[in-house]
Amino acid sequence: MGTAKNTQQLAQDLAKQIAQEPLEILREAGKQVAGGEQDTKSQDIIQPPDIQSSESRPKTTHYQNELQDKAKSSRRMEALNQEIADIRKQDLFNDLQSRIAEGEDIPLENYTELSMEQRQVLKAQEEAVKNRIDEEQNTGLNEIPAIHSKPSRRFGAGQRHEAEKQQTRVEKPIPPSG
Repeated sequence: MGTAKNTQQLAQDLAKQIAQEPLEILREAGKQVAGGEQDTKSQDIIQPPDIQSSESRPKTTHYQNELQDKAKSSRRMEALNQEIADIRKQDLFNDLQSRIAEGEDIPLENYTELSMEQRQVLKAQEEAVKNRIDEEQNTGLNEIPAIHSKPSRRFGAGQRHEAEKQQTRVEKPIPPSG
């Protein structure tokens, strides 16, 4: 029971120390893995972190802030690079779409940077353009030009028809309201 409590107490102390000084553990991890200085490590774990010198704290916080700033800037650069790559892909996709709409035949296998979804959209558009072109060619060959006769140019033909319509018009009786 004593060793279990001792081990549990050491684990709790270690967890507290890690929470308060995560970079200190990382610096000393190489020594811990190599197995050197085990006696001093057990003393450091038992000793509360508040007793350490006040000079090392500003250095470690400065170092921590520096590392955090570097990590933030690297994440931002990574996000910006990804955004630039996405914009380039979208521009390429839009360019290919316009070229396909004009009827240009484009081998999509050469564009590996496009996603599968974008390739499928372009293939479908390519098929639709080919079908439209084929349909235009077929309708152009099968269509017989229609011969239109001149419309009647009699004076007042429309007026006479309207007058005849008015004469033959039958008035409907209005039912009595009741």
